[in-house]
Amino acid sequence: MEAPIPRKRWLDRLLDLFAALGALCILAVCIVMIAMSISRETLIVLKGGDDIVAWLCAASAFLILGQTFQHGGIVRVEMLLEAVGPKRRWVLEVLSLSICLVFAAYAAWALGAFAWQSWEINDVSQGQIVIPLWIPQSFAVLGALGFLLAVADEWLRVVRRQKPRYQLAQEAKLAAGDFGETV
Repeated sequence: MEAPIPRKRWLDRLLDLFAALGALCILAVCIVMIAMSISRETLIVLKGGDDIVAWLCAASAFLILGQTFQHGGIVRVEMLLEAVGPKRRWVLEVLSLSICLVFAAYAAWALGAFAWQSWEINDVSQGQIVIPLWIPQSFAVLGALGFLLAVADEWLRVVRRQKPRYQLAQEAKLAAGDFGETV
């Protein structure tokens, strides 16, 4: 009998959704860049492609933050944590996650305030495509909120003396024989 597969939590599903949106942004970057290349060789004019690519790149970078953090893809000082005992490791883990939590909360607030201000004053882009700036900025806000939730989730796990998901992911990677870049 196989072990039951654990159900995904709402946060995991939300971060998966954000990651899928980030992947779609990367796909859209590819499509827009191909269209821009084709337009240079034809009479078709594609205005604002550079603006669209920039907005999509920024959106993809922010949307993937939460899931990347959750799965151990963000650089941490693992060598230092392994060099200290379990009690000190827990203290350092709580301290570093607390600092990260404050940073993530500030980033989410600042990006949200920035997008809100753009919406309030009807700020629009200055490029060849004129759209309200709060639209591309909202993806950064969503990504920052996802990152904040992921950090808060890991902080709660560590405070409850559970292993953080990024540590579990690293252990699973090593158990599978993947000794590539460890962070």
